[in-house]
Amino acid sequence: MAGRRSGGRARGARPRAGLLGAWVVAALLLACGPSAAAPASAPAAPGGAAPAAGGQPTTPAALAAYQGGDRQQLLEAGARQEGQLTWYTSLSGPILDRLLAGFKQKYPFVEPEVFRAADNELLTKATQEAQAGRQVFDVIETPPSAIRIMQEAGLLAPYYSPPLASFPDTAKTPASGDLVDSALVRISYIGFGYNTTLIPESAVPKTAQDLLNPALSGKLALAGTTTGDRWVASVLHGLGAQRGRDLLTQIASQQKPVVHQVSGKALLDLIAKGEVAASPTIFRDHVLQAQAEQNAPVQWVPLDPVVGNAGQGAFAAKAPHPHAALLFLDYLYSDGQQILEDNFYSTGATPVSFTPWIPEQGQTAAQIESDATQWTATFNTIFRGR
Repeated sequence: MAGRRSGGRARGARPRAGLLGAWVVAALLLACGPSAAAPASAPAAPGGAAPAAGGQPTTPAALAAYQGGDRQQLLEAGARQEGQLTWYTSLSGPILDRLLAGFKQKYPFVEPEVFRAADNELLTKATQEAQAGRQVFDVIETPPSAIRIMQEAGLLAPYYSPPLASFPDTAKTPASGDLVDSALVRISYIGFGYNTTLIPESAVPKTAQDLLNPALSGKLALAGTTTGDRWVASVLHGLGAQRGRDLLTQIASQQKPVVHQVSGKALLDLIAKGEVAASPTIFRDHVLQAQAEQNAPVQWVPLDPVVGNAGQGAFAAKAPHPHAALLFLDYLYSDGQQILEDNFYSTGATPVSFTPWIPEQGQTAAQIESDATQWTATFNTIFRGR
């Protein structure tokens, strides 16, 4: 099996969103300072090929833009020489081994190594490495907030991946021509998760307003990490700032939800054990996994609009193993999508019966920071009383 390294926290259990500002500053200093990363991409030749005079791309950025008919052969030949790949990701659990096993089966001559951590930790690690003049990762898969900051700091390069031609436009962050800055690998939706032995069907909400049902009084819990912040954001987005805040205030005063300083996954584990009855801060894929793998008495329903935690794939501007990196990105957008769906993750092609919402789409790092700070402040004021 491929080598694995791991960071500390589980997904979702990370420092509050206000710390993002420090990362933005660090990334901007990196982009402007003497140790800045190389430009995100080399000038592209017609058709995005960006070849050298001899007809072949000679830099990672040029290779990432290459669309020649021999692209697959070129990548495989280069990857055989490189022999390895480093992947930074926010994904956690068995899905990592399953994705890596599928890639190894397809490309046995590449030995991938994965470093798994929360998005803030990946951003910090990548930024510190770049400031030290070291380039470690080849591919990163993490939420759009970290991806956007790294793009603005020049740590990532636009790239071409043939499978993305079939992806919806909403799943791609376009660059120029057929190139993308990043693209959706998977998405996890936050909604209402509950223990079916503790919550009767008559009390299961269909809308955020239904969380005021007296039958739910004293039975609700909230994840006190950024998962809870994002649920707050979905309510504000769906109802408007004032109506949303009023509803959240009513939920806090009437239902008295208990805030647990744990990830959405850890909170679902408490629900499955019957220690907590229900929460609107639960991930759909975690519930499906618990049902299939543990036969847990849990269920999930959407409360429109359903906020999503997206994981986007991006290519390092100074990738040490660029050929293997591009093969891996192609794999994530093709065979990897089926593996993700088989393991209950949603992808851009997964049909859903609700209205999904990814707050970071089309925003700058500064806008993302501003919104995240407001969501955290709203959660703390209403549900922590501070």
